Amino acid sequence: MLAFLMDLSIDIIRFLQTQLAFLTPVMRLITFMGNEEFYLLIMPLLVWSVEYSLGLRLGVMLMVSGTLNTYFKVLLRRPRPYWVSSRILNLSEPMGSFGLPSGHSQNAASVFGLLATAIPKKWLRIVTVITIFLIAFSRLFLGVHSLADILLGLAIGFLLLWVFMRIEAPVSAYFQRQTPLRQVLLSLIVSLALLFAGVLIINLCQTTPIPPLWLENVQVAHPYEDIAPFSLDGLITTTATLFGLAAGNVMVQSAGGYHASAGKMWQHLTRFMIGIAGVLLIWKGLGDLFPDGMDLLGFSLRYLRYTLIGLWISGIAPLVFIKAKLAYRE
Repeated sequence: MLAFLMDLSIDIIRFLQTQLAFLTPVMRLITFMGNEEFYLLIMPLLVWSVEYSLGLRLGVMLMVSGTLNTYFKVLLRRPRPYWVSSRILNLSEPMGSFGLPSGHSQNAASVFGLLATAIPKKWLRIVTVITIFLIAFSRLFLGVHSLADILLGLAIGFLLLWVFMRIEAPVSAYFQRQTPLRQVLLSLIVSLALLFAGVLIINLCQTTPIPPLWLENVQVAHPYEDIAPFSLDGLITTTATLFGLAAGNVMVQSAGGYHASAGKMWQHLTRFMIGIAGVLLIWKGLGDLFPDGMDLLGFSLRYLRYTLIGLWISGIAPLVFIKAKLAYRE
C-alpha cells in the first residue's frame, strides 16, 4: 500500500511541478506557515500580546506534536519522494529526516486545529482549517512528502488535538494543585521521559541501513547536504523547549500572572522587539558559544539552550515587561 501511494505521489508531484510550476512561490509561502521560524514568531506574539494561556497551550501542543512526530518517523523509516525518484525536485530546503508522517501536516492539524477551537468567529475558524490542508498540500507540491506522509500526519495531528482537548482540563487541574517546586519538577520529569523514550527508539532503529538509492538521489538533489534521519537534535529541541515553557509559566503564575492584551500599541511593539531579540540572543548567541558536538556535553548544552528559549518566552520575558512597565499583571 505504501509503495502504491509513493508511486502515485511521484506521478502527482511530477504533474504539479511541471504543469503548475508557477505556483511554486505560493507553495513556499504557504509551507513557511508550518516552519519552525513561523511558529517562533507567532507563538511568542500570542503569549506576550494576545492571550498568554492560548499562546502557552499552542506552544505545548507544538512541542508534544514535534516529539511524537520524531518517534513515528524513526519507527516507520519511510523515504521522501525525492529520495525515491530523481525525477522529483525538492523545491524546499534539504530534508534530513524520514518522511512518514509529515511533520508540517501533523503540526498544522494539531496547532492550527487548537487555535481554531479558540477563535470565536466562524469565518476565521474556516480560514484556519483551510490553512491546515493548504500546508499539507504544499508539502506534496514541493516534493518533500508523499500522499501517505501528509494523510498520516493529518490523522495523527487531529487525533492528538482530540486527546489534548479531553485531558487538558484534568491534567491542568492536577498540575495547579501542586506547589510551584513540584510543578517544575513534574515538568522536568515529563520532558526527560519524552526525551529518553525518543533516545531509546532511535538507538533501537538506527542500525537499519539507508538504501543506497535514497542516498544517491539525495546527492543529486543537494550535492553538499547529507541526511541525518537518526539525529537527536530535533528531539532535544522539542522536549527542552517544552520544559522551558512549563517552568516559565510556573514563574509567571507565582508572580501574579500576566495580562497579555493590556497596554498601548507602542508597548506591544516594544515587547515584541525586546522579546524576539532575547530569543535570537539565546538561540544564535548560545548556539555559537556552545560546542555542537554529538556527545553528552553537546546534547546537554543544546537541552539547556532550548530550555532557556522556552523559559524566556513564557517566563522571563513577561516578567521583564512587567518590571519595565511595558505590561501588567493579570
